[in-house]
Amino acid sequence: MAWLAYGTYAFVHARLGALKAELLAERQWEQLLAARAFLEQQRVLEATSYAPWVAATLEPTLQSIKNALHRPARKIERSVPRLPARFIRMWSQRDLLRNIKTLLKGKALGRSEATIRGELLELDPAYALPWEPLLRCPNVEAALDLLEATDLRHWIRAARRIYQRDPTLFGLDAALDRLYYPELWRQLQRLDRPDRLAVEELVSSEIDQANLLWLLRYRLNYRLSAPETYYLLIPVTGWITSEQLKVLVRRESLPAIIAGIGVEAIRALLEHCQSLWEVEVELWRWRARQARQMFRRGAFTLGEALAFLVLKDVEVRDLSAVLEGTRLGAAPRDIAEQLVGVWPH
Repeated sequence: MAWLAYGTYAFVHARLGALKAELLAERQWEQLLAARAFLEQQRVLEATSYAPWVAATLEPTLQSIKNALHRPARKIERSVPRLPARFIRMWSQRDLLRNIKTLLKGKALGRSEATIRGELLELDPAYALPWEPLLRCPNVEAALDLLEATDLRHWIRAARRIYQRDPTLFGLDAALDRLYYPELWRQLQRLDRPDRLAVEELVSSEIDQANLLWLLRYRLNYRLSAPETYYLLIPVTGWITSEQLKVLVRRESLPAIIAGIGVEAIRALLEHCQSLWEVEVELWRWRARQARQMFRRGAFTLGEALAFLVLKDVEVRDLSAVLEGTRLGAAPRDIAEQLVGVWPH
């Protein structure tokens, strides 16, 4: 049935070819890293696909670059059949989730409306929420009340129940992740078999990344108990199974947790890591490598489309790190250590 997949995704493949050409080239990354100030980086970016979003100063430029994330996803969603479109739409809702987290975190920390508004991503109009009334809410509880009156009420009610038992910011973040990823997995399972197989690897790896990072934060940073930690993990799993996670939550140090990972490829990837930050960087690099491989071998499949979205997410993450690192006066070598997708690691 390869000919059928070819026909279904021929237009998407052509569109992705044009989008891929917009990704930053190695030479442009070298120029951005070598720049000593935003003014020099500005000139580099003005010769790239990011030119429309380059502003006179760094902050609005960073925000505009982050806002560019949803545009390719929307183009892909409009170009694929109904079930893949639903999956891509669900994938894209992570930006909506980020905005909700930003809003609730801002309310919990007492930030001003203007500060929170400046941190929100520009979303597709289809994801409309009453942002202005939400920004005017005096606290987290009032914002949750208003969110319960939206189409996201089933997510928000469940998140609120978890938050009431664990009234912390990381508890709220975890609650939203615990709701998002099972829904993404359900949309994946509804795909036709060829589409499902084409994207399952990338989704499984992201779930592994999320579960491992939450597990490490809960156990090592927040010192939660093993049962509390396991309860807050995402209730769907990737390559690292639920039984393996039950073993890992009982470990009490980073080396012990890494040594207990049952997936050899992931364990080998992380065995040199000495901090949670290093683990996060290595997991991002792992996912970037997978996406590059899928983009090459998954031509004319839904996997090619999802791989591009992962690579775009990685590029925006790296570009933000370069721009912010330069502003802080970090050495190019130190900035490069934070990058996850610029060059194969």
